[in-house]
Amino acid sequence: MRKSILLVAFLILAAAVAPGLVACSGGSTSPTPSASPPSSAGGVPIGPAAGTKMAPGLYDWEDGSVVAVGTVEYRDLEGGFWAVIGGTEAEGDAGKVVAVIANGDEFAQVFRENGGLSFEVYGQRAGDASIRMAGPEITARRVVLAADAGPAE
Repeated sequence: MRKSILLVAFLILAAAVAPGLVACSGGSTSPTPSASPPSSAGGVPIGPAAGTKMAPGLYDWEDGSVVAVGTVEYRDLEGGFWAVIGGTEAEGDAGKVVAVIANGDEFAQVFRENGGLSFEVYGQRAGDASIRMAGPEITARRVVLAADAGPAE
């Protein structure tokens, strides 16, 4: 319990000091956050600062890692792939591919069991070259149901 309280206090302090997250699309050259996301003992990000949910999109971190936020769908195009989908009808970009998950088959069971739910997919950009032309490609290291990542803003 004490560790949880200290972690929450640290995250609140980090959120107050560090500027907010900047959503990046595809090949955008938007600035990245000035601080890396909080990490677990293994160096894997543990969720957004201050326990708030991130809006659908692809977020680049200063350390080179990324997090893609949105629903995950299987797209039967170009040989088939798992993709993080974002956007809204109100903004006119519903169904927009936030990121293609290069190693999506490794997490396919989790995606199938939680169809239609929002995920945070943590990993690295898979590089510039890809056979898929649906969106930026990432190699996932960890996936988390967005409902498990923290309370909504």
